[in-house]
Amino acid sequence: MVIIKKLELALDLTRPAEELVEAIITVLEFYPGRQFEILQQVDHKVGEMLGALQPKDIPKTESVTDPEK
Repeated sequence: MVIIKKLELALDLTRPAEELVEAIITVLEFYPGRQFEILQQVDHKVGEMLGALQPKDIPKTESVTDPEK
């Protein structure tokens, strides 16, 4: 028999970034010794998503939020 671990989360959608961070921390607690690997995978996926959302006419090396540019 396969045992499946499930975690149900309730998120306050008025604080999306903070809630996502807390959810990641909570999940990581179930994987001692694998946190680095898991965070690398999350980092890679988030990086891909940020790249896809970045406007195509702005070079990726230029900061979008830099007020001096």
